Amino acid sequence: MTIKYQEELSLAVQAARKAGRLINNKLYRHQVTETKSCLSDLVTEVDREAESCIVQLLKQHFPGHAIIGEEQQGNCTGEPGGNMTWYVDPLDGTTNFVFGVPFCAVSIALAEDGVPVLGVVHDPLREETFTALQGGGARLNGSTINVDKTIATLEHSLLVTGYPGNIANRPRMHQVNYTQVLDCCNNLRALGSAALELAYVAGGRLTGFWEVALRPWDVAAGMVLVQEADGTVSNLAGQPLQLAEDVDIVATNGLIHQELLTCLTG
Repeated sequence: MTIKYQEELSLAVQAARKAGRLINNKLYRHQVTETKSCLSDLVTEVDREAESCIVQLLKQHFPGHAIIGEEQQGNCTGEPGGNMTWYVDPLDGTTNFVFGVPFCAVSIALAEDGVPVLGVVHDPLREETFTALQGGGARLNGSTINVDKTIATLEHSLLVTGYPGNIANRPRMHQVNYTQVLDCCNNLRALGSAALELAYVAGGRLTGFWEVALRPWDVAAGMVLVQEADGTVSNLAGQPLQLAEDVDIVATNGLIHQELLTCLTG
């Protein structure tokens, strides 16, 4: 079977690594920190510079594709949900980056008719590049990866989540009973980069992940990674995940998926 999007994947990896070099060079040395929607929604000059270099490459090679970038500097074109749409998060984990916590990533995804078909999550600080193509499996630096298939219960699972920075989204977060989740799982983390956390689920380092009120560029690449690594992705109701303006996501190794959904919504 011929796997599509090989040319697009090669360029996305090139773009992610180029942006990653910029991030790596500016860690502890960035100069400008501003806020967007709220005090905890941070953006730096590095976010904008990284997005610009990614968008420039994508426009040059695929001028007919729509591009949706997190920072929306006026250099992005098209509308989400079009025939071919790129979703770009140039620096996922900006708060970590600002505070000097070395856990952040570049996330680039391509969706066809609203369905993510290609995902790249690049960790510039560890030189780890997670890639996936629809029907082609998931890889880390070229080697095949899979979700963990040895853990089948929540009590043995290492889970990860995140917390909406915008106070307006806190009611959605509080729909989940965190005490119940903590009582049911082995342990719970919050690492600060949804894209990289999803990549870690795909690579078997984490068993499951959930978060509410994310944006499509936060999850598009990671959901391809998890699905192609033989994991399961859904919304909190267990339905297929749709890329929308706000996304509530659950991603697991598949074996614990229903138990986690029940724990989250029970």
